[in-house]
Formats: sequence, structure tokens, C-alpha cells
Amino acid sequence: MCRGGERLRRRAGEPALSLEGLDEWGRCLDALASGEGAEWPPDERTAWLDIVPDDPVEVAVHDAPSTQVAVRVPVDVAEDRLEANRLRLGRVRRAIG
Repeated sequence: MCRGGERLRRRAGEPALSLEGLDEWGRCLDALASGEGAEWPPDERTAWLDIVPDDPVEVAVHDAPSTQVAVRVPVDVAEDRLEANRLRLGRVRRAIG
């Protein structure tokens, strides 16, 4: 299972993308392509996603530790979802250089 690296936000309202975080995004896409699950990002101080590549894909959003609420929903995703995400990852890499 891929477990995402860095938090996506460092301070309230301030995005914090890094090349390491983008590398972890790519590793999560690789894990999903091979049928493994993915968590993004695994940080006890923030919300995170847990993705299970079943049919349909199950996505859980966890809000911890503040509310400790989790919501799991089945998502019917397009067949090309991983390729679309790889293209999106490439665009983000180019944008932040």
C-alpha cells in the first residue's frame, strides 16, 4: 500500500507542494495501477484519503484528529483515470518546475 509522504498544507490556507510530495503522488498512482491501495497523505494532524481499487473504487475521507469522522463512498471511475492522473501530475510538475 502506498502511504503518501508530506502534508499538502503547512499552515491554514497555504498550499505546500514539493517535488518529494509529487514523487509520492506518482508512487500512489503506481500502487493503484498494480491493484494496491493508497493513502494520501498519512498525517495524523490533517484529513486524508484512503483509496481501495475495488470495483467500484472505494474512497474514504478521514478527518483526524479533530473530529475523527470518516466517510467511505463507492466511486464509479473512468477506465482512463490513472492515465488522466499521470497527465495531471506531469502538468503540476511542469508548473512548479
